[in-house]
Amino acid sequence: MAKKAKKTKPEADTAEVEAQSVETAPVEAKPVRGAKTKAIKAALKAHKEKSPKEIAEIVSASGIPTTAGQVSNVKSILAAKKKAKKAAPAAAPEAGPALPKDAVSVGLLVKAKKLVKELGGVKEAKTALNALAQLMD
Repeated sequence: MAKKAKKTKPEADTAEVEAQSVETAPVEAKPVRGAKTKAIKAALKAHKEKSPKEIAEIVSASGIPTTAGQVSNVKSILAAKKKAKKAAPAAAPEAGPALPKDAVSVGLLVKAKKLVKELGGVKEAKTALNALAQLMD
């Protein structure tokens, strides 16, 4: 005896049903990127003495599913960053050409020119600088 074919609904009806189910389906909130890492870092900071397994249990209890492996990965990345930070020497300023101590920059010359102009001449500026030198001693 041959099996009877099941009756199917027309495709228009199934499309309507699917559209209705999508519309009434609850909208799931998209998890924030990096939330798990932040939670692991916070737990590691708060519980420095605990093992990765214990940290994973703490984070999982707060509602973020986490494994001990993920905790170990975050922990090793933090350790590598800390090590790189300590090992990186301070950047030394590039050495320019050696200038004699009595060399004057263009900026200082411009300031001196303004001072001379304000005081009325080179002779007056020298007098003012000599008086200032006596006050500084």
